Amino acid sequence: MEPLSEKTTKHTVVFVDDSSFIINRLDRFFREQLDFTVLGQGRDGNDAIALYEKHLPDLLTLDISMPNKRGNDAAKEIVSKHPEAKIMIISAVRGNEILECLSLGVKGYMEKPLRFEDQAYVNDFLETVHEIFPELKSAKG
Repeated sequence: MEPLSEKTTKHTVVFVDDSSFIINRLDRFFREQLDFTVLGQGRDGNDAIALYEKHLPDLLTLDISMPNKRGNDAAKEIVSKHPEAKIMIISAVRGNEILECLSLGVKGYMEKPLRFEDQAYVNDFLETVHEIFPELKSAKG
């Protein structure tokens, strides 16, 4: 059996947010800053569940406030079937809903609005992703 090379295996991500603007910014950030492969994009919690089941990405990003099914409800459903799921909440929602998600096993949280023009915010965002994937930090040096 051949060993897997961490350097050639890209991490994968699916974005779920009801804003195309947010998804486009996340797409660019994860491709350019983190070298992730984007597998899909969704607009609500139902999409999140379907896309997670279809792709089993390394990371799923979720907004909380979305139509049809909220992100926290989708996270609960995904984690109940896939306890190993790595989910990162990216939302303007604060407080109890975020705490509920973290208690379910959601791995990280970043607050919107996305401020990728602010280096301190970018560093915080990268640190959050590195906490979910420690090997990324060691690979960058």
